[in-house]
Amino acid sequence: MSFGPPPSPYTASTLESENRRKRRRLRILGAAAAAVAVLCAGIWGLSHTPSDQRPTASRQDPDAIRETVERRPATPEGATAVTRRAKGVKAGQTIEATGTWATGKVFAKTLGNRITGFKIATNKEAWKIGFPGAVCAATPHVTVDGRTAVAFSGEATRTDPSGGVMSGPCDEIAMFDIDTGKRLWHVKLPEKELVPATVTMTRGKVIASWKDGSAAYAMADGKLLWSHVPGAVCGDSGYAGGKALVRLVKCGNADNRRFRVEGTNPRTGKSLWTYQVDPGVQDVRLVSSSPVVIAVAAGAPEITDLISLSDRGTVRASLSVPGQRYVTKCATDITGPVETCEAVVVGDRQLYVATQGRDYVAGSAHGQVANEIVAFDLATGKSVRKFDAKVGRPMYPVRMSGDRLIAYRSSVSRYAPSAAVSIDTASGKETLLLLFGTDGMSFFDYLDVRYEHGRIFFAATTIDGPVNKDGEGESEWLADGFETSG
Repeated sequence: MSFGPPPSPYTASTLESENRRKRRRLRILGAAAAAVAVLCAGIWGLSHTPSDQRPTASRQDPDAIRETVERRPATPEGATAVTRRAKGVKAGQTIEATGTWATGKVFAKTLGNRITGFKIATNKEAWKIGFPGAVCAATPHVTVDGRTAVAFSGEATRTDPSGGVMSGPCDEIAMFDIDTGKRLWHVKLPEKELVPATVTMTRGKVIASWKDGSAAYAMADGKLLWSHVPGAVCGDSGYAGGKALVRLVKCGNADNRRFRVEGTNPRTGKSLWTYQVDPGVQDVRLVSSSPVVIAVAAGAPEITDLISLSDRGTVRASLSVPGQRYVTKCATDITGPVETCEAVVVGDRQLYVATQGRDYVAGSAHGQVANEIVAFDLATGKSVRKFDAKVGRPMYPVRMSGDRLIAYRSSVSRYAPSAAVSIDTASGKETLLLLFGTDGMSFFDYLDVRYEHGRIFFAATTIDGPVNKDGEGESEWLADGFETSG
């Protein structure tokens, strides 16, 4: 079954236009200090339970991928840590904002062809990295010592006669230090393709892929370690990094497409095991490399199922996650990265995914949104526990913190605070981490959400300019972060 040609990198697709209208509904996140202060004491008293979230000394190698364990703060009352707006966006203009990172000192955000770091203590610009063309891909992975990588175009962005933006090939990779803004190295990819490159990291390695080829580079100096060239029928579609390295290989054309997933030796690029995806699957995403979890679109253009694999590539379990029921944040753009599904959080034995919000009917609470986070067993695929959200405060998983789950409770009321909580996945007990205010509805589907070093950050993934020139000069929301005031 064919779904037509891939979207052109020169023009926005119809899907992007629809998403743009949705994203325009995002409201500015702001501190609702009064509401937080009123509710803080009562909520903190109810949720103040003994915590096992003590800071642990990291023994990881600096080149390993960061896995921080958060601790409960002295008080959950929130204060603004970072607030950023984008200025000078022209009418009808769309600027990609791919890449959001944070350390204990700096929040860094991509916008167009630059990355800017903001000192969290002062909310002031700390550094800026500029590139000739747009940053076209970024990995969310960060090393223990605070480095990460992006893909960018080595050619300046141009404007065509009709006013549309023309992007150059996504043909270079760079690694930089988030705390200092120092660009450590950059390399040109072996091929110049208009299809956006993707980038991920595993211990000591940065792996890029483009169209059907891929290459691995040493974190230390950008030295080429190995590369794959496309075959006559099959080629690399992308990788998932982190603790391990998993490759997605795509074969055939849109009318007869087949996929396989391969565990990959990061030192050599050679396959360790192979899982052949069933025929009829139209798309595949890589959710986690260890444990291995993939997402497939079976009989539909959107993701329908999650599959857990063993460390030998055999199927452990499969579970259904249709879009009308679950929030997965799996990208639908066939030219986009394959390491996605950021709303699916994978632990050692379980994965966690939120249900879609639904109307709650109970007296005066009618119409307020409710949902839950469902825990699925990776060995059986069965749901083993549900963590219920509060009425009017839908909840979504953000990441693991050791064996606990960090989740975001979004308030649909401007008079009640949103929250970050830590959930004991064995007992279901919650520990309140942070209370902060939001002004209006924030749509989790269209945000980068990061929780790091006791702070939560929300950032746009695309900036849309005003509809017409009358709105030019207004600043567009880019990011906000919150931390405890104690």
